[in-house]
Amino acid sequence: MLTKTSGLILKANKLGDNDCLYTILTEDMKKITALSRGIRSLKHKDFAALKLFCYSEFEFSSKGNLYYISNANVKSNFYDIRLSVEKLSLASYVLEISSVMSEYTEGDNDYFRFILNTLYFIEHADENHLMEEIKKLKCLFEVRSASFAGFMPHLSSCINCGNEKDLKYFDICEGGAKCSSCGGEHLLYVNEYLLKTLGYIAFGDLKTAFKTSIKNEDVLDALNDITERYISEKLEYYFKSLDYFKNITKKPM
Repeated sequence: MLTKTSGLILKANKLGDNDCLYTILTEDMKKITALSRGIRSLKHKDFAALKLFCYSEFEFSSKGNLYYISNANVKSNFYDIRLSVEKLSLASYVLEISSVMSEYTEGDNDYFRFILNTLYFIEHADENHLMEEIKKLKCLFEVRSASFAGFMPHLSSCINCGNEKDLKYFDICEGGAKCSSCGGEHLLYVNEYLLKTLGYIAFGDLKTAFKTSIKNEDVLDALNDITERYISEKLEYYFKSLDYFKNITKKPM
């Protein structure tokens, strides 16, 4: 019996001389492992649909917990991501977060669409402002992913005392803003503009947030520091691909 579904290829591992074992994230946020025989031949009928980052429609046969790919048709290959090392590094990080997020969002098709939208905007990031676009998309994906996982940050008032004024810090562990009177061990300094921008990317209209620029480089760097620490803390996961991203995008000395 064949099973048909659409999904995103998260990982591809070579097996022997011709075969490949894939980790695929399906549209309902389930991860499955699937084998394709002979796929490493350029003449294989499914060759174009079984590349990393490809969003494809699959037909599977199954045996136990292992699926065998009978047929695959590409829906979007996000090809231009591969043409930029900066885009590629962020897209790899997005896939790693998405893999972990499957544990929190199974059945959530909205989050799956969010992943695809993020990859689309990475692929089409403005080359004239590439670092600005890449860093904005990174922090947007991080904070929204944390929210999808049930860790929406509290930003309107001090998470400790409820004070709505004098908000000077963001507490990574407690997941919210804190006023200058409340302490903690994992505080990052924020000013009013930084907190407002964080709130916009966390809660604002998503379509607008994807297209809005953040011109202030210091604010953008501070946002990235907050959101990457926040999602790592909340998901309790060290993302190895983040090291690669930072190495690619670090400022020259």
